[in-house]
Amino acid sequence: MKLEEVGRNIRRERERAGLNQRDLADRAELSQSTLHRIEQGTRANLSVSDLDRIARALDVLVRNLVHGNPVADRILVAPRTAQATGQEDLDEARRLVVDLLTLDDRLAESRTPHRACAPLPPPSGPSAPVTDAEREGRAAAEELRTRLGLGLAPVVDLPALLETATHLDAGAVSMPSTISGISAQDPARRVAVALVNISDVPERQRFSYAHELGHVVLNDGVVVDHLRGGRSPREIRCDAFARHFLAPLEGFRQEWERAAETCAPAAEAGSDDPLRRLAKVARHFRVSLGVARIQCARLGIDLPSECRDTLPTNREAAWRFGWGPEYEAEVKAAQQISPPRRVLECAVQAYEAGSIGLRPLARLLCMEPRDAEAQLERAGIRPPAPPEPRRINARSMAAARRRRPRRNDEEPLQA
Repeated sequence: MKLEEVGRNIRRERERAGLNQRDLADRAELSQSTLHRIEQGTRANLSVSDLDRIARALDVLVRNLVHGNPVADRILVAPRTAQATGQEDLDEARRLVVDLLTLDDRLAESRTPHRACAPLPPPSGPSAPVTDAEREGRAAAEELRTRLGLGLAPVVDLPALLETATHLDAGAVSMPSTISGISAQDPARRVAVALVNISDVPERQRFSYAHELGHVVLNDGVVVDHLRGGRSPREIRCDAFARHFLAPLEGFRQEWERAAETCAPAAEAGSDDPLRRLAKVARHFRVSLGVARIQCARLGIDLPSECRDTLPTNREAAWRFGWGPEYEAEVKAAQQISPPRRVLECAVQAYEAGSIGLRPLARLLCMEPRDAEAQLERAGIRPPAPPEPRRINARSMAAARRRRPRRNDEEPLQA
């Protein structure tokens, strides 16, 4: 074992935990100078007990400090980004999915009952090249809606649907604003996760969920698919999938006609408002007015110029047409951290059983440890109490020395 590599692994895990050297040294009951030499790989030897203290302080496995994080080395990651995304933003998004899949891998190995996600089905073959993004995206969306028995109704709980329909763990976390979503897969365990960014635009978040679902359904795999100067054909195809999955054309047409009836009093007064009608249909399917306008075009519905040129935001339309307070409640919900439910359930069970500490659970919740602990306490969830320390008197210590030959109980690891 090379002590330089161990030092780099310790430093990487410390930075991932958001700790400086003094913080970690205090928690591991080491001096800061000792920890500094360990991280630099310049300490002559490193004992097993030192490694154990550092691992406990970081709440990671000792083998991750010795050999590195195998999950981080093997996962495949695909961010969905804006063109101006920098490497720092990409690294931060990658860190989030590495943390999540590392925790899931650890939960699977723990003795705590682990409600493992069913593995992803094996790929049916390489993804076919895109020949008609709109047609292929629509066909895949309609086939999935039929298979799930959704009919023409709006989709309510997208994260739950992703988990049950595709075995894809899904959740919302805080990511850099240039990244709308990120997918990752652990090929060794064939589990995958899709994370979307928290947002003050609920429709955008729903579209991101549906877009990530499209990549799974269309067998795109987990690949970085962002091109300079434009979006790739597969990204365009997944946009079409998301649009047709959230607002199927036949359902959209029926709702458009129904909206005409609800707007009848205004129309009879000579003030038919197509924008109000468009907003009501968009509201029904919980999509943006922009997506609703595209579906109108696909149906051959001729909108007036005020609907073709500049549209209000969904928030503006909500307040103008009567569902403003409801919309604000949805905005608050879309701004909340919502980890994948299966992983969170298993992590809470492991914490309560004492299999993991507070820090990994707090990172999953994107909370400070003390805040996470308080939240869990309010829910009546707490780890098992530590065992009572054994009382040792002088007589028992002398007896123990007679039974066991004196030796150094620390086994140094040499470079």
